[in-house]
Amino acid sequence: MKRGHPTGKPTKAEAARMDAIKAGPCICCHQRGISSWAPEIHHLLSGSRRIGHHASVGLCAWHHRAVISFGCTGAEMRAHYGPSLNEGSKPFHAAFGSDTEMLAQQNALLGIEPTEIAA
Repeated sequence: MKRGHPTGKPTKAEAARMDAIKAGPCICCHQRGISSWAPEIHHLLSGSRRIGHHASVGLCAWHHRAVISFGCTGAEMRAHYGPSLNEGSKPFHAAFGSDTEMLAQQNALLGIEPTEIAA
């Protein structure tokens, strides 16, 4: 049985994109005007499947996986940083935008032309 992600190994261009995302800000923290720690790669989904490495955004550990830091409680993290995707996609997307909007924001931060993602 083949293991790994359905998106396969990234191309050199896709790997370079993900490296650039990791070097930049979390797009959610950026929206809120607060500094963030190193973002993780979040692959956008369609029908519970990854779309591809080109459809990825940078999210800090809080916004991606609800990792509590800085001696805060979950409620304090939520109050300052906003909702975490791990705690529910509806409040997360209500606060930070749809996948398409987040991808456009990420691409703008990277200086890449807007990209449509498949629904």
